[in-house]
Amino acid sequence: MAFSGALTITDLDDFLTPSQACIIPVRGSVPGKQDDGSTEIQIDDSNTYYEVSTYPTSSAGPSSGSAKALGKKALEKAEINLNDCLACSGCITSTESMLITLQSHNEVLSFISESASSTTAVKTPVLSISPQTLASLSTSYASSSSTPPIPLLILLRRIRYFMATSQNGKWRTWDTTFARHLSLRETVAEFQERRQWSAKGKEVAWDSSSPEPGPLPVLASACPGWVCYAEKAQGDMLPLLSQTRSSQAVMGGLVKTWWAKMMDLSPSDIYHVTAMPCYDKKLEASRSDFYSAAYSTRDVDCVLTTGELDLLLSELGFNPFTPSPEEHMTELDATSLAGSPWPELLNHPGSSSGSYLASIIDLVAASHPSPTRLVTREIRDSTDNVEYLLEEVSSGEIIFKGIKCYGFRNLQNLVRKVGKETGLVKSVRTSSKLSAALAARRRKSRMARGGEITSTPTPIDSDAESLTVPAVKDEKKVDFVEVMACPSGCVNGGGQMKPVSSVARKVLDEEGYERPLPDDGTDLGMTVDSGIEKLPEDSHEGTRWSTKDWVAKVEAVYWNGLPTPPPSPKADPVDLTVQRGKTESEKHKLADELAHQVINDVTGNDAAARWEFLRTRFRKVEGDVLSNGGLTHEAVKW
Repeated sequence: MAFSGALTITDLDDFLTPSQACIIPVRGSVPGKQDDGSTEIQIDDSNTYYEVSTYPTSSAGPSSGSAKALGKKALEKAEINLNDCLACSGCITSTESMLITLQSHNEVLSFISESASSTTAVKTPVLSISPQTLASLSTSYASSSSTPPIPLLILLRRIRYFMATSQNGKWRTWDTTFARHLSLRETVAEFQERRQWSAKGKEVAWDSSSPEPGPLPVLASACPGWVCYAEKAQGDMLPLLSQTRSSQAVMGGLVKTWWAKMMDLSPSDIYHVTAMPCYDKKLEASRSDFYSAAYSTRDVDCVLTTGELDLLLSELGFNPFTPSPEEHMTELDATSLAGSPWPELLNHPGSSSGSYLASIIDLVAASHPSPTRLVTREIRDSTDNVEYLLEEVSSGEIIFKGIKCYGFRNLQNLVRKVGKETGLVKSVRTSSKLSAALAARRRKSRMARGGEITSTPTPIDSDAESLTVPAVKDEKKVDFVEVMACPSGCVNGGGQMKPVSSVARKVLDEEGYERPLPDDGTDLGMTVDSGIEKLPEDSHEGTRWSTKDWVAKVEAVYWNGLPTPPPSPKADPVDLTVQRGKTESEKHKLADELAHQVINDVTGNDAAARWEFLRTRFRKVEGDVLSNGGLTHEAVKW
């Protein structure tokens, strides 16, 4: 089977660890008859499976000749489709393999070739690149050439100039940060709706043609791996998922709806390709909500991972170190020259996975009448599991509680915590051994911290005393969670560039990438002690795709490569009242004005149209088979 050129079996491990169940279990409900006798499975030369009775009997199954005498019955082959899959990327289903085949760099190369040889009008090609992809490419180029990383704006413009040439198809190449700007604005609006709706206790009827707001807390839904897991394994949690479209989905609407209308084009006349850090973005682009039946086209026609974009550029002859004429122009001149309809590489302080939580914290702090400060604390010393407590300075009251939750192990704990707080998950099945281990860990943690959590003030609040958050304030319920399935978030997505191997023995895969380990493709700094492989103490547990050092490099390039990069958030209190008085940059003002214009152009004053443009729906897998113990054999489609 032909897969994407950047995908190998060693790649497929970005969501669940191998010890986790990867598909919905099938449970038997029809017990075998006592008089059937023992049987065994045999495979013939045509790869057909047979159940063969060790005691010849005519009742063993329909057959003829000697097969009947031997009690031989042909077995039908079982198939696993996306309804059975938990999107863990531990294997590829037949439907996913089709998506990977149809959404690959080979498809883009075919489009370029066909466009060059066509004598009729061809589709207008658009390439939208995520900032995480640019950071990963820049880090990879720097590591392979021992040169400083290319700033993201310069790299974007070099790719734009290269792809805009006639021989490469005259592509329009943009980044997705303006789409993320729209997504963040809508996330803030949705959080406000939910908070007001919850405060009213639903006493006032919802006076809109759009769906009424869901409950709190809000769980960010920009990660398609998390969304797939929630739909198929945690269906009761779906009301909590943010209904705001991800930046990729918003970008699809911008290109195929707003920009198409500006250029007097039909949505079906545009070939829209996105470059994303994650394979699961291919699944997101294939969702029915992002398909236009009127024009028979998807908002995003093809999704490339960072590795696939690298292969595409390489096969087209791209040299990232070749300067382009426009890379040092002012943004206004460069935007005019390239035909970009929105600002380039908008920075969003917060996280490299979208800054959803940071946007909500800014909203709550700005709207609170009294000065506030932010205290952050790592849960179990994990930078992937961090609580953010917004505290009123005068009273010490916790007015907002948010969580950054990255990685599947932390995600499972989050589901238990939020499910218990909201009552949406009626029962959480935990083994007695696991419960005892968790209880012991919590007791040890409480003893170590003396029942309280202390943070050290930052220089911005240097005159304040050390902040002490009493353990009783742990009772504050969560308001918002930034959820990502990959450890370390989007910069460590499964489709990102892999780190250069540091081991002496290097392995090359089919695409020519160096793989330090033939089985999982990652150098985790394993050591051998008494014949047992062990991780170093400071390693990222479950990072899997890459090393801790490599992720740190990509993270640094992500922030330093952006125009006027903000500092990454630290686990210290921050006086938000100081920041609140500052005015927005001219770039963000322009983005806000354009956002208003875009929404008005597309939806006017129609609330329902706005909802459809900026939001989406999630659907629980029918029957919620996991919570009921799996499927019966009668329910399986063989």
